[in-house]
Order: sequence, then C-alpha cells, then structure tokens
Amino acid sequence: MTRARPRRRASLLALLAGPALPACHHGPDAAAIADAVASAAPVEASAAPPPAVVEARCRPVRGGAAIAQAKDLELGNEVPFGEGYAVGLVHRTAAGRVLAVALVDRDVNSARVIDLGVTPGDAPPPRVTRRGADLLVAGYVLPDGGGARDLGVVRVAAGGDVEPLASIPQQRDDSLAFDLGAALVAWDETAKGTPPRGVIRVAGLSGEGGGAARDLSAPDSDAETPRIAAMGAGSLVLWVARRPETLGALDAAEATGEARVASWLEGVSLDAAGAPRGPARHLTATSGHVSAFDVVALAAEGRPSLLVVARDDGEAVDGSGGTLLRVRVREDGVDAPVALPGDGLGRGAPSLLDGPLPWLAWVGHDEALRLLPLDAAGAALATPSAEPLLDDALPLAILPGPAGETRMMVAFPGAPAATAALPAADSAALRLFACAR
Repeated sequence: MTRARPRRRASLLALLAGPALPACHHGPDAAAIADAVASAAPVEASAAPPPAVVEARCRPVRGGAAIAQAKDLELGNEVPFGEGYAVGLVHRTAAGRVLAVALVDRDVNSARVIDLGVTPGDAPPPRVTRRGADLLVAGYVLPDGGGARDLGVVRVAAGGDVEPLASIPQQRDDSLAFDLGAALVAWDETAKGTPPRGVIRVAGLSGEGGGAARDLSAPDSDAETPRIAAMGAGSLVLWVARRPETLGALDAAEATGEARVASWLEGVSLDAAGAPRGPARHLTATSGHVSAFDVVALAAEGRPSLLVVARDDGEAVDGSGGTLLRVRVREDGVDAPVALPGDGLGRGAPSLLDGPLPWLAWVGHDEALRLLPLDAAGAALATPSAEPLLDDALPLAILPGPAGETRMMVAFPGAPAATAALPAADSAALRLFACAR
C-alpha cells in the first residue's frame, strides 16, 4: 500500500482549497510586499534547538463513512457544502478511472458518490469549491474519448444535480497542476522557447461558462503549480517560480548530474473580475528551494488575510530534509517568512487544514505523520505531535465539535487494517478524530 501523504494535490495537492470570490471592489494589492522583504532570510521562531515531537493529540471517534473501493483511489480537497461536506476524488469503475465527488453528511456517517466522467490515467483528483449555494468541481476530462484533454468544470446543486459549466482545452504536456476558484480556474503549461518554460494561465468562470485563457505569470518567468485563494474583494494566485542556480568555479567543477534550481513563491493580486492589480511579487526568498506549498484563509484574524506554508528543501537533493516556512499575507502586505518548529521532513507536501483555527500536517523525517495546531495568525501554538494512527491517512479538514474539542475529518484511502483503536475497513473511508489543541 502506498503511504498517503498529507497533501492537497493541485494537483488538485496537490490540485491545496479555492474559496469563493466576493463582489467587485478595488482594494490594496494583496501581494504588495517589497522584494527586499521577501528576499530576507527566514526569521527563526526560536534560538533554542528544535523541540521534541510529543505524543499523539488525536483519538478516533465512533462512526465513519465508506467512500469507494480502495483500488486506484485518490482524494482531493474538502469544502463545507449543503448540510455536510464535499470531497473530490478519483476512483476505478467499470468505465475506467473516473472523476467523482463524495457528498458527506454532517456527522460523517454516510457518503453519496457522484461520478462525473472518465479522466486520464495520470490526472490528479478534482478540486472542489463553493459558489453561493452550489458546488463547483474541476478536473481533467476526455471530451472525445481519445488523446485530447480538457479542464472541465461542472456545477453540482445541493440535491446532487450536475450541470456542465465550462470546458477549457489543454495542451499535451507533462504538467497537470491546476486550481479552482469560484470565478476563476488556473493551470500551468509549457511555453515554447529555448529552454522551455512553465507559464501560469487563467480563465474566468461566468454563470454561463469559461472565458478565454490568458497568461498571468511574467514572460520571463518559469512558473508551475498555481493555487487560487480568495482574499477581501478579490483573490491571490500563487505559484512556484524557478531558475537555474549560478554555480561558482569550484561548484561547477564538482557538480554532477542535474543542475540545482532556485525556486520561490510568487503571487499576483486580482480584483473580483480577475484582472491583475499589479505585477507578480516575491513571497519567499529568490535564493530558496521551495518545492511545495499550501494556503488557507485566516478567518479568525477578523480581516482579509491568508496563511501560506511552503516546503523549502534547502540543500537537500534527495527529497528529504528541509524546512517549513510560514508566510502570512494581508491586503496591506506580507510578513517575512518564519521557520516553523519540527524534527525534520520526509517526502511530500505540507497540508493546511481549514477550520475556525488552522492545523498543519506533514510527513516527518521517519515517514510518519506530524500535526501542529496553529493560532489565529497561523503561528505555532505548541510542539508538533506524532500521530501513528494517521500514518496511512490523509487529514482533510477541521470540523465543528463539542465545546472545547476539535474534530478532524480524516480519509483512509487504503482500506486500513484493524488496530486496537480502529476497526478494519474493506473500502476507503472517512473517519472523525478528536484532537486536543
């Protein structure tokens, strides 16, 4: 069984959540930060050695909802919808590999899976977001049943009725990263040139369908992995920008294999109509090595702001090691990156769990899951915990719970075996855990 990583594939991670876009209003540039601030070295949270990982914070709660058979199952993101929740997924049926959405009841005791069409074999799970009372679902589809692929968007009503909204043709390249907002869809493609480079493209979503595609990243940028986050009267589109590192004479003489690449986060602020409010700005240092990130809204701050957590691999070259950087984005600027506490990183992307107060999940150096509760500004509240019951699981969201208790929706994509705390399951399942902050 392949270990499920705490990720939101943009994939769909990835795939990380696109929130709804409010009405049109021209506010300050959400990404208006001087490059000098973004390029500053990350601020260490403490001069003390990294704290030890504490024991598990989460325990299982009775109940759970079966989703689908575990074979070829991949899960996307979750959003509140109707009287419960919606979770994007890809699963195997007699028709092949199929995009779907699971409509889950409020108590996470049952789930209704709605199939939305056949998807390419290498495509990520769909992304889901709300627009008013409806659910929008986006994913890759095969409109002619052959080699062509479109980025399809459908509207799902609270009762489960499905209506096509847009179909955006895509070129055939290696990248399948995209994200969905209530009024916007974004993806990356390979642009022609020497060498080829990645470009971020967006298209608006009106009530009747999709608009024309246009480039968002700069012409000289090599960009990938876009995410859309609503903020204030508009939105922020973020992505990873890359460029080859310049090697000194000694480094060049000793270098073998593929050249090192510097990578960082960039973002463009858009108004409610999807028009840029200014040029792309750097959110992390351009000398960094950002490989993945996630973003959520900081609802408890009381003003429009976003929390971004980026994985910076530092000098690591084998997919292990590195640091998690916290970046808080507000309408009037961006905080300098801060290194979050931890005991090292394994493989995979960080995952931010949306809720009244956010949580952060990632895979530790021992390939075991870590959880970290965060405060209203996205700062660490405590020491990270090791969660052995969740090592093969995918934490999805923070849900309302009894007074003084946090409930976490967790997906088990691989039909988990029985343990002393959890019964066995013959199919993938959603389960609730009670977690102490």
